[in-house]
Parts: sequence; structure tokens; C-alpha cells
Amino acid sequence: MKRLGSDRQGFGLILAVVVVLVIIIVLAALLIVPFRSIPVNESRQAALEQGIESLELNVNIDVGEVSVRFVEDEDVAVALEVSGHHRTGLLGSREPVNITWEERTEGDAIIVDADVVLGDSLIPFFSSDIDCTLLISSQLRTALSVSAGMGGLEVVTSDGVVLTSMDLSVSTGGVRATMVDNVTLEGPMSMRATTGGVDLSWTNVVARDNASVTLSTTTGGVRAKVEQTEGLGSNLTFTASANTGGIELEMNIAGDTSAHVTSTTTLGGVSVQERTGFNGTDTDLRSENYASESNFETSLNTGTGGVSLRLRYEA
Repeated sequence: MKRLGSDRQGFGLILAVVVVLVIIIVLAALLIVPFRSIPVNESRQAALEQGIESLELNVNIDVGEVSVRFVEDEDVAVALEVSGHHRTGLLGSREPVNITWEERTEGDAIIVDADVVLGDSLIPFFSSDIDCTLLISSQLRTALSVSAGMGGLEVVTSDGVVLTSMDLSVSTGGVRATMVDNVTLEGPMSMRATTGGVDLSWTNVVARDNASVTLSTTTGGVRAKVEQTEGLGSNLTFTASANTGGIELEMNIAGDTSAHVTSTTTLGGVSVQERTGFNGTDTDLRSENYASESNFETSLNTGTGGVSLRLRYEA
């Protein structure tokens, strides 16, 4: 009888432990697992007042896909739209996104500083599908700086846009810019990714004396497609680098625009897939008209990864 009582006592202890473990698991699931979905729909904008001719825009975004577009707008200098869903457990913040928006004018310029940050949470488990869209008036000469934490970043320009500078950076995710016909670049243009690719599409952009292009990634590839069949306008320093990852450059130039392309690799080779109107070695190539009235001074460098080139020049 004593043994039977002892067995029952042991079974009861095991059962109690199991019940406690089940309760802990259930509570952990309720508090930690991101099952609660909170909709996000926020917007901010800065009015385009009379006499304003330029915009300085500085934006930092914590998490989310970021899209920047230039639009015809005579009333709004820049607008920010944040939408999507943020999912957390019960301990997650009920304010999923915190937006800081500050604007001021200096002379004929409007300056906007904005931050988009996910709400504080006691636990690190969450997921989100946040989209951030910036709409910029194409009437304003624009200095653009966008920094994204986790998520992709894409900028698409439009005809007639004037960029005094452009600085795009992403910690985790890719960054892409489309520079369309008749865009003017007056200053430095930088695209950087820590983990992710860098992709540039460039079509008949007008470069001023202080313009330059720098593309770089720590882990990921760099791809640039450059078409300059109309006048470049000035000499342009064009640099691309990748620590771990390859570089692809496709360049099509014509007329009075020339190019000098040098390539260096630590581990990886230089492959010239196409060469028309260019002379020299694979690592040092010049268009037949180099040097001309306006030149691409192009430098490509990879640590671990190769360089792939497609180069064309027509008189």
C-alpha cells in the first residue's frame, strides 16, 4: 500500500510539472508569437509655398520597403505615406510605427527631416509588411538622403528632375535607382548596401562639374547599366566596389562622350562579354574617342568576385 501511494504521489508530481510547462508554453505563445496584426496607415506632407525653389530631404526608415518617386505637384513639396501591417504578440507595442516629421525653410529652400521607426516592444519577435512611399515635387531642385534599415529601397526619377545630391543607403536589402532621360545631376550620387545588391539604371543624364557616382556593397553585387548617347555635359567620376560579390557594367556611349574603364579584382577575373569601339586590355579599356569633351572616368574594384563588362561606343 505504501508503494502504491508513493507511485500516485510521483505521478501527481509529474502531472503538475506537465501542466506548468503547458501553461508556460501557452503564455509564451500568446505573449511572444506575432499573431496580432495592427494596420498601419499614416501620412505626412510639406506644402510647396510660394518662393520655394529647392528641397533638402533627409529620411531614416527602420524597417520596410521604401519607394521614392518624383511627381508633378505644384502644391506639395514632399509627401510621405506609410501603410501595411505590423504583427506582434500581446507584449508588442500598440503603436506599431512612430513617425517624426520636422520641416523648416531657409531662404528659397525647404528642409524636411523624417524618421519612421517601429514601435517599442518588450520582446524582439515581430514581423511586418510596411511600405513607405515618398512623393517629391519634380519642380524642386532636390538634395535627397534616404537611409533604410531592413528592406529594399528604390528611387525612380522623372523627366526634368534636378538632383543637387543623392545619398541612398540600406543595411539589409537591395537599393535601386533609375535615372531617366533629361535628369540633371549637380553633385555627388552615392548608393550603398551592407548586405544586398546595388542596381543603377542611367539614361542620358546631364552631369554638372561637381557630379560623381559611387556604388558600393559589402556583401552583394553591383549592377550598372549606363546609356549616354546624348551629351554628358561634364567629366564624371564613376566608381563601383564590392567586397564580396561581382560587378556588372553595361555601357553604351556615343558622340562626344568617351569612357575610360579600369577594373581590379582580388579573387576573381575580369570578363569582357562585349567590346565595340573600345581598345586596351581587359583591365584597362578606353573608347576610341577618349579623351573627349566629356568623359566617364570609371573605376571598378572587387574583393571576392569577378567583373563583367559590355562596352559599346559609336561615333
